[in-house]
Amino acid sequence: MIFFDIDGTLIDHASASAAASLNFYDHFADRIAFTRQDFPAIWERILMTHFQRFTRGETSLWEQRRGRMREVFQDPGLSDVECDSRYRVFMEQYESRCEAYPDAEPCLSKLEGKDLGIISNGGREQQVGKLRRSGLLRYFSVLVFSEDVGVGKPASGIFLEACRQAGEKPVACAHVGDDLAADVGPSRALGMQAVWLDRLGLGDGQISAPRISTLNHLESVLSGDLRTKQVAEV
Repeated sequence: MIFFDIDGTLIDHASASAAASLNFYDHFADRIAFTRQDFPAIWERILMTHFQRFTRGETSLWEQRRGRMREVFQDPGLSDVECDSRYRVFMEQYESRCEAYPDAEPCLSKLEGKDLGIISNGGREQQVGKLRRSGLLRYFSVLVFSEDVGVGKPASGIFLEACRQAGEKPVACAHVGDDLAADVGPSRALGMQAVWLDRLGLGDGQISAPRISTLNHLESVLSGDLRTKQVAEV
């Protein structure tokens, strides 16, 4: 089984989130204390702070979203109903902008016939929606989300649950992701074949795993053909 991360791997979350955050800012500009120029970076920082609480199992999916709203608007007394209403303004813009990377569908098409799965920290409904709208959902037979498991990556439990659902031991599985801490390190520690999709060209000498800059090179890695012009060991 070959497992994939979603955001940053198959779907361009960063571009969608940045654009949607600006639409969100414009909608609520008179109630947000930050500047428009700084807001996308501030939004992402706030998002990750609260989302990581969710992946650690400390709070629910919607509670972490409400936490984001209270911090963005600097209003700890904001009601749950108002938080949810404001968050949906962002959600509508974000989901409409989520698109697959150009290399995602060609990669999955080449792997068609192999067992493919998803391991994602996102909420099931939202993440399945991204895959469906981008035409990628049909490639996957196993879908595992932190919302269902109770913990997210990098916890070993979500990887082990994915392998259990696939009916495979970790050593018989591969995992492809863009995050060293959440994807590469923990999957490799379990004996999975970890592949780092380094779209930003960050490079890192701390983890020994195949590094690719595009999913166009994944098939070569999985087949053991590590051509130096296409992949690099880090």
